[in-house]
Amino acid sequence: MAARRPDVEEFSPPVGTSQLESPIDPGKHEVDPAIPPVEEGGPAEAVAATSLSYSQLVMRRFRRNNYGMVGLVICILIIFIAVFSGFLAPYASSTTDTRALYSPPQLIRIISPEGTLARPHVLGFAEDMDMNTFEIKFIPDPEQRANLAFFVKGDEWKLFGLTFDRHLFGTVDGQPIHLLGTDGLGRDIFSRMLHGTRITLLMGFLVMLASGIIGSIMGVSSGYFGGFYDLFVQRLVEFIKSFPDLPLYLVLVSLLPRRADAALIFIMFAGILVLLGWADVSRELRGKVMSMRGLEYVRAAEAVGAGSGRILFRHLLPNVFSHIIVWATYALPNVILLESFLSFLGVGVQAPMVSWGSMLNQVLDFQSFSAAPWMMAPVIMIVLSVLAFNAFGDGLRDAMDPYSNV
Repeated sequence: MAARRPDVEEFSPPVGTSQLESPIDPGKHEVDPAIPPVEEGGPAEAVAATSLSYSQLVMRRFRRNNYGMVGLVICILIIFIAVFSGFLAPYASSTTDTRALYSPPQLIRIISPEGTLARPHVLGFAEDMDMNTFEIKFIPDPEQRANLAFFVKGDEWKLFGLTFDRHLFGTVDGQPIHLLGTDGLGRDIFSRMLHGTRITLLMGFLVMLASGIIGSIMGVSSGYFGGFYDLFVQRLVEFIKSFPDLPLYLVLVSLLPRRADAALIFIMFAGILVLLGWADVSRELRGKVMSMRGLEYVRAAEAVGAGSGRILFRHLLPNVFSHIIVWATYALPNVILLESFLSFLGVGVQAPMVSWGSMLNQVLDFQSFSAAPWMMAPVIMIVLSVLAFNAFGDGLRDAMDPYSNV
């Protein structure tokens, strides 16, 4: 039995109360009238009920950004076109119409030549030569009328290993329809532009993902480990960035074998873009990780014996993931522009593959651009996609910024 301290008086509860019972009646407490009572379902419970996670807060802030939402909708539409280009396009990318070389775009009409409302249709063209300028003119011919229909049979196309022959629209009797005209081989510009969306976006996403993965690993590990490894990685980054971008791309791409398979050239072309594209994101992430590696949660993980891999991939990488996402939305349009420019020069995507840039390459072979301006239609898709992805990236950056007023 413990000895009793003489300087401490033993507490004896009032008569009639147990030691487990409080001698003070809580119902007789005096309440300060200046403090409002907390009612059930009051502000405290409302705050607890409406607390959102970081991702939910980002989504809510992003939905308030009209500019970013418009960009997101257009991005989704472009990706949808890329996936289902075979269904949306009336022809395959290699289908030719020898009777319509450099044919101008056909307008969808709902008014007949008699001025009455008619079924949607297009009119063929009759060629006429101007005897003064010897220039061939295309005149709409009402006798070459072709009625439009939905879900018509046409060229076969594949998706996920399955073969289909239905297209979104076409003509009832199989007559040609060229909404954006044709090129010098009679190939439909509209169909080739939709098919080119798949190749261009595939190149963009492939290069962006590969560059992001390599740059993230190199940048995060370089910023965390430091020392000789950091010195080596940063000198490699400086070596890559020391060359002028465009001449270096042209030199490396010119080394690709011209007679190799188109798919092999596509992969090698993407590899060159990845080789020179990971350095920027690596340097950005290195700076962020260097400022984070001395924080308390990193030191606590090291104190409990966490390995370097766990610290890198479970603590540091998730904290820079928002920066990687924003970087990706800006890197993708840059890759689209770069691929289109190099393919326009003839050193990028090769036939039979078709991209927006390779379509523009045909303008170089056409002597008079003013006679066939519809061949520049892929420029519209390039500009639209770049603006859409940039708008989406701006909205996402503002939504992830805690100091933004969005």
